[in-house]
Amino acid sequence: MNSFLLAAIASSQAGSVQINSQTLNIIIQYCVYGAIIIVSIILLALLHKYTRLPKHSEFKKKLSALQTDMADIDTNAKRMDFIKSVTRAIYKADSLAYTATMLSEKERYSDFGKISSLIQGARAELSPYKYGKREQSDDEGIKTAEKIIASAVEILNGVIERDGELRRKKN
Repeated sequence: MNSFLLAAIASSQAGSVQINSQTLNIIIQYCVYGAIIIVSIILLALLHKYTRLPKHSEFKKKLSALQTDMADIDTNAKRMDFIKSVTRAIYKADSLAYTATMLSEKERYSDFGKISSLIQGARAELSPYKYGKREQSDDEGIKTAEKIIASAVEILNGVIERDGELRRKKN
């Protein structure tokens, strides 16, 4: 089809350019195809950006943020504020457990599986507070969840140290 376009342009007179409807339709089709390709590439780039797994240091920052959120849960706050803070911590724990599971599958490294199960254990400690099965004044579950997340951070620190050693050996 490219040769057809070139032949149509070359056959037109030098002073006046006449484009028949068939040539115009082909040009419009190529423009539409180009626009579709460009939009598809942009969508794929956005999809890749939002579905990529975090680096180990990024994951550590998120896990540390969960740890501080758990430490900031105020058992003396109003019931609604307490439930909101617990729900926020549970949501972050769910998200981090999923991410740790995906990292474990991708890297085939069992420490991320351990981290994922620890995060799920911490989430299980927080769940009774959200649903009212445990009283707000009983903070043993929150303290236990904090200890569990602290041990997950320790394991992740070991993973990051291992990464540093591998980089030094590689260079």
